[in-house]
Amino acid sequence: MTETASDLAPAVAADPNSPAFVKAVTQLGQSRPVVSREAIYNQQGVKLLEGGVQIDAKLYDRLVSHRLAAPLDESIDTDAPITSAQLRQACEAAMASRPFFALMGPPGRMRSMLLQSIEAIALPQPVAFHLTLARETRPALFEHSILMAILCAHLVREGGAPVYDMTVAATAGLLHDLGMLHVDAQMLDSGVRLSGDDRRPLYAHPVTSSMLIARFQAYPKQVARAIVEHHERLDGSGYPRGLVGDAISPLGRLLSLCEVVTAMFDGGRKHPEQRVSLLLRVSPRRFDAALVPSIHRLLRALPADPNDVEGALTDLVDRLRELANLLNQWHVAAADSAPQVDAAAQAVLKAVADQAETLQRMLFEAGITPDQLGLLMLGSEPDAQVRGELWALARELHWQLCASANQLRHRWRASARGQAFPPAVAAWLDAIEALEAPA
Repeated sequence: MTETASDLAPAVAADPNSPAFVKAVTQLGQSRPVVSREAIYNQQGVKLLEGGVQIDAKLYDRLVSHRLAAPLDESIDTDAPITSAQLRQACEAAMASRPFFALMGPPGRMRSMLLQSIEAIALPQPVAFHLTLARETRPALFEHSILMAILCAHLVREGGAPVYDMTVAATAGLLHDLGMLHVDAQMLDSGVRLSGDDRRPLYAHPVTSSMLIARFQAYPKQVARAIVEHHERLDGSGYPRGLVGDAISPLGRLLSLCEVVTAMFDGGRKHPEQRVSLLLRVSPRRFDAALVPSIHRLLRALPADPNDVEGALTDLVDRLRELANLLNQWHVAAADSAPQVDAAAQAVLKAVADQAETLQRMLFEAGITPDQLGLLMLGSEPDAQVRGELWALARELHWQLCASANQLRHRWRASARGQAFPPAVAAWLDAIEALEAPA
């Protein structure tokens, strides 16, 4: 299936003055000084605030009810915004607490190069404000950005590039998710699985992030392009534009790989190293094959995790059977539904079916067939490594099915011209929606 940028453009336009961002700014003003550096006007030229005004929650309604003449981050500042030295300290702290990332900066020249490349990242005032806002109000997002900067710089250094190129990559990694500050934090933290229209701000955030940093000449154009591509995948399964293969820039490919690897270490997830290893083995067409071996080298260098996988073997097998059945149901639903829709909708069904074929091969290669699962139940209790593989496989298959469902909705909205889902497809989407989140 071939899409243009307009086919898969985010349904929500990038907005530098989004209500979510204004809310975060005014909330920050409750705990530390946030002051207007200059007068703030709306688009009709009406002055909303004088320069030097303390901004806090009491001003939220005034700011959010107007379309501002300029991006808010260009008109405000806070005391002690984040500095290059503090970025270096945050990277050192991240490597000290996470063995996987510590491998990227062993003591000596390699560590010095990595930290030097990150400390050299340009920090125009609005960008420093965004990073300060993330550190103070969304610490998990800030740590994710720090880990991204480390991994991006490391992979570029692995390729033999100089410190300047490491800094370019680290810049893209550090700033790739600034747009998430323009997505409602309460929605993300609600614990409710997002689908349909609720996901639109998420599809927009790469565009918002790119727009925010494209304003500054301090950043090469390749950084802005890579940032908008950081959720694209080589097989076309990513967003916001569904780019395929060489349509994704080299730096965008790097960022795409680093994003999925780093995400496994977010939020205290269990067994992240095992999940990364499995993800890269089961999704070989989605990521740059020249970069993946560096990740596997890091994984092999880690000591074995002594912690066993929680949950009984019967629960793991039942879960895998449930997910494998849902995958099979998609093939039936897509085949039965294709004659009921037009060519554009058929192309969407085929694109998701191609992804399902990849998942099916993943299961066969991992030995996840009804016969193999039955043999597991008849044999002795498998060792911790096998149990861990089953656990990680169930997690990954669950995630991939949910991602396919979200892609189906997204592409259908863009390409199917208002057609309703055929009953079999709608039933499959409902079944995916009803899946319990993995433990």
